[in-house]
Amino acid sequence: MQQGIWQRELLRVAVPVGLGLAAGWSAGYPLPGLVVGMTAAHVMSLRAMANLYRWSHRFGPPPQDSGLVGYSVDRIVRREKNLRTKLSQQARQLKRYNEGIESLHDGVLVIDADGYITNFNSAATRLLGLREEDQGQHVKNLLRSPRFTKFFDHGDYSKALQFDFQNIRPQTLMVQITQFGVDQKVLLVRDVTERKRVETMRQNFIADVSHELRTPLTVINGYLEMLQDMELPASLNKAVHQMSGQGERMQSLVNDLIELSRLESANSDNTGEYFSIRRLASSVVDQLQSYASNPVKLSCEQDVEVLGFEEELRTVLSNLLTNAYKYGGDGEVELRLSSAGQGLRISVSDQGPGIAPEHINRLTERFYRVDDSRESTVGGSGLGLAIVKHALEHHDAQLEIDSRLGQGSTFSFVLPPERVRLQ
Repeated sequence: MQQGIWQRELLRVAVPVGLGLAAGWSAGYPLPGLVVGMTAAHVMSLRAMANLYRWSHRFGPPPQDSGLVGYSVDRIVRREKNLRTKLSQQARQLKRYNEGIESLHDGVLVIDADGYITNFNSAATRLLGLREEDQGQHVKNLLRSPRFTKFFDHGDYSKALQFDFQNIRPQTLMVQITQFGVDQKVLLVRDVTERKRVETMRQNFIADVSHELRTPLTVINGYLEMLQDMELPASLNKAVHQMSGQGERMQSLVNDLIELSRLESANSDNTGEYFSIRRLASSVVDQLQSYASNPVKLSCEQDVEVLGFEEELRTVLSNLLTNAYKYGGDGEVELRLSSAGQGLRISVSDQGPGIAPEHINRLTERFYRVDDSRESTVGGSGLGLAIVKHALEHHDAQLEIDSRLGQGSTFSFVLPPERVRLQ
């Protein structure tokens, strides 16, 4: 087809040139005749190009030409038609995507690399009180919360953030940020106010019940201690001893439930105060060593001050060391404080039988037990590591567990640089 087009185009040039040359030859002036023929061919080409130019700027109809101009017009018309079809399909898809986003109950905000809002749905308008003129504003100017600002600036969006937000009414929001494209992010906002209300009711119920149980348990344990001091028959003495042990275990469970409820309801916006971590670690090690038969070792490279809650970290170290003593066999228990970049790594190691891999991810669950038969002999409420997990969240840290069967276990966490300073 293209070969025929070129033939017609060459013929269009050759005919006027040939006629001009023939007329000039017959008149005895071949060169002027050739020039006239070439001029006529050029004028015809310019006329076709002018028609193409007017059509391309929508000033006239498509040129009716059988040469290259006509072929080009035909190709352009086809491509334009295909492009319009594709644009129409993309417009329909975009409309469906926008309708899908609008149908979500969760707020959706699209922000650029610098944090400025480029688009949002109606749910975001309802949840955050946004207006049309808020498009182009920085997201931190609209979500005014110290916790959100810290979360957004930190850049680690692997986990969602839950925080209290004051709009028309107080509400609790959960925010998740994901990368979108090359330089954009999608911010998903969900209202979890009702979920938090139910969770608060559950926490209050557990705390109230635990507090109510503390008084009768104290009375019962007191009378059991009094009975143990009396001379009783062997069979009755055994029963009193068993009841006393279970009473102490129940008392420990109640105390742990109260502590866990306190940690869950504590205000995590407060960062605490600076204190010496070496002094705290020495105190906890000395307390454990006073009744532990195993050697307990403290290794500390240098003394640093930590920004946090001293009593919460005391509970963390005490629980980790107590677990290492209970489940670590007869080997040495070590508490190590070492640098981790600009932060501080705190680890507790034992030389016990280790933990099977399938149990490690569930150890911080409440009341989860690796071995119920072993747990019954060493005691414990099953809440120790759950308390550790919540206390570490208040210090921007996570519990890491490294354990292999037959090679002992190491429980560690890293306090970030902003919570550590040299003395």
